[in-house]
Amino acid sequence: MSQPSFNVLHEPWIPVVRPDGSREDLGILPCLSQAHELREIRDPSPIIEFGLYRLLVAFVLDALITAGQRPEDALDVKNLIAEGRFDTDLLKKYAEDCGDVFDLFDDRRPFLQTAGAKGNSKPLAGAYPAVPSGTNAGLWHHAHEEDAVVSSAGAARLLTTIAPFMTAGGAGLSPSINGAPAIYCLPLGQDLCRTVLMNLPIGFDEPSAGRVAWREPRRPGTERNSATTVEALTWRPRIVRIIPRTNSTDAVSVREMKFEKGDSTRFEWRDPNLAYRFDTDKVTPIRMREGRPLWRDAGPLALLHEGGHGKGDGKISYTRPSAVNNAFGLTDSASDLRIKAYGMRTDMKMKVFEWVTSELVFPAKLGRSASLGRLLQAEFDLADKASFYLRSAIKGLFPREGAGNKAAMGTVCDRAERAYWQQLEPGLGPVMSRYAGLGEDAAGDAELIKAIAHPWRSQIERLAGYQFDIAAEDMDADSDALERAVRARGKLRSSLRKVLE
Repeated sequence: MSQPSFNVLHEPWIPVVRPDGSREDLGILPCLSQAHELREIRDPSPIIEFGLYRLLVAFVLDALITAGQRPEDALDVKNLIAEGRFDTDLLKKYAEDCGDVFDLFDDRRPFLQTAGAKGNSKPLAGAYPAVPSGTNAGLWHHAHEEDAVVSSAGAARLLTTIAPFMTAGGAGLSPSINGAPAIYCLPLGQDLCRTVLMNLPIGFDEPSAGRVAWREPRRPGTERNSATTVEALTWRPRIVRIIPRTNSTDAVSVREMKFEKGDSTRFEWRDPNLAYRFDTDKVTPIRMREGRPLWRDAGPLALLHEGGHGKGDGKISYTRPSAVNNAFGLTDSASDLRIKAYGMRTDMKMKVFEWVTSELVFPAKLGRSASLGRLLQAEFDLADKASFYLRSAIKGLFPREGAGNKAAMGTVCDRAERAYWQQLEPGLGPVMSRYAGLGEDAAGDAELIKAIAHPWRSQIERLAGYQFDIAAEDMDADSDALERAVRARGKLRSSLRKVLE
């Protein structure tokens, strides 16, 4: 039986969507050569979808660097976009110069893997959080980890998730270069070509060493104190080697792998697709939080990029992803910028609770203006305060407002808050459009801001009151319960009017 082979340059494995909605799988080179004719990459798993985008960005960036054409600023990227398509000859030459490093099952340089991986074979399920394995919780479905099997194409797709989404794994297994997975923001272009180009990192100071994963012969497994951009985009926190199995018809499947400790970081890396929060003593990427939809972080993810926010000791600042910052500069001020956000929520260690993806649309004028972004963030902050007051008011329905019982009304509060945010989300687009129509000096006109924000604030007040009333309807109807409801409702109204007017 012959040695299995799967060349990712040409074999179909990247799921793409054409403008007419039809779908197909393509290899790396066909995908890039046709990128101007493709709408997007689409995969049912958000972490695979982003992993594939990141792979193409790293491939194109390294090809441009190798050819001496690395984009240094937004003008360079704008010129690449103006060409309308990728330079196919440049990409083919790059692939040829890389050598035999793109075969998934190569004995010496398997793609995105390490030859000579040691240890016992493990189920492939250990590399994919959606499949229960080891001590990982079976949150999606229950099955035996040994039963998880994928095709060669499926295995290749899974390998792209390791660099951006690998968690800590215990026993010295470090997470990837960004630590616990954060919320990745991917600006979207009109076609796949523009999307890849808009996400090319620019303006990065590079150390002298460190190559993209498929050109790096060094075996991972050390503590690193620096990394080039292409190395970081294809970071290797694990030594991985997938094990193919061929049946009697020569069909190849994968259900096992070698899996060991890879590289760990001893330095701070700023990912171009991540937003960061700056506190007094630390810098952290914006991560998913339980019960918090991605759009609630629209400010840090897309609008906040200069100056501090908050007051006094609680003042903090945010830096939106550099890819988003660059994309707003590349987008006409009269147009909108679409941004796709990808998040995976963990316990900051190895447990994975959920993953989500969401597409957000921002007026480019709003994204270009630091002052307008801060004004809009103030409106988001008001919505947060209203949510806090709603929760407090619902607790007031319980005797002594739940004193001595931390869990009192917890389920009811959670349900009310969740519904409040779901019903508020449709108001996001209209309020952004209204603020995008303001001038740069609008912050000094309190009456103008009040008028512009009135529909949004009215919606906040109405929805918070509505969710409180639903919660109150389920309570007892005795005189004490009714008195608590009247008191809590009055407190909620007073608190909302104080902050919203």
